[in-house]
Amino acid sequence: MAAIDDIQELAQNVYFTVNNAENDDTGDELTAFQNNFIRAFNLWVKEFEEEADWNRARVNDYVLATITNVTTFSFTLPDDFRTPVFDINKELKFINDGVVVARFVLVNPNQRQVDDEDVNPNRATFIPIGDSGGTIVLSRVPTAEELTSTIVLDVIRAFPKLTRTDTEVFDYLYSSTITTLGIAKNVALSDVTKVSLSPSFAQKYKNELDKAIMVNNATNAVDDMRMDDFSSIGSF
Repeated sequence: MAAIDDIQELAQNVYFTVNNAENDDTGDELTAFQNNFIRAFNLWVKEFEEEADWNRARVNDYVLATITNVTTFSFTLPDDFRTPVFDINKELKFINDGVVVARFVLVNPNQRQVDDEDVNPNRATFIPIGDSGGTIVLSRVPTAEELTSTIVLDVIRAFPKLTRTDTEVFDYLYSSTITTLGIAKNVALSDVTKVSLSPSFAQKYKNELDKAIMVNNATNAVDDMRMDDFSSIGSF
């Protein structure tokens, strides 16, 4: 099935949800109908993309760069990616010959270096640029011992745009139901004759979104607060 056929099927689902009827456009009007749907989809999908760190867009142990000097402490995250994974159990790591030689906690930019601390712990932060990509900034430069190490972290891919010939973004979505309701609520809200339907679509969408996030974040373990390790300090 061609990409435009998949797009047409989803567009008809949205149209039917809002209008309780099939769209019967042909020729240039059909092309316009499809193009308008693609625009509506791309507007909605940015909203959906930022609701969670979706597992379908996740890349574990992404190699950001190789350390080649002891002066550079900022590194570019390509615009193929939206954000690093910020989680209590995930860190940016320097890895050399398969061994982790340094760990950096990912923090808010204001926490990268704390002015009144005598010794700054290893920290890294992310400065986004636009909708995707940005800069990873470390709290210190690498040491000579860390040269040739790779910088590794978990990241979330940016959703690609939907086009008439490319439906790759469909692979990132949780279900056709949540997509249909998400676009329907936005389309209905912008149509003065359908605006009264929007609250209903919004509530149904929220219910589906909550379920999707719950499934995405499902786990059998509980995140434990990490404490400082003072085991290296001897007794007096």
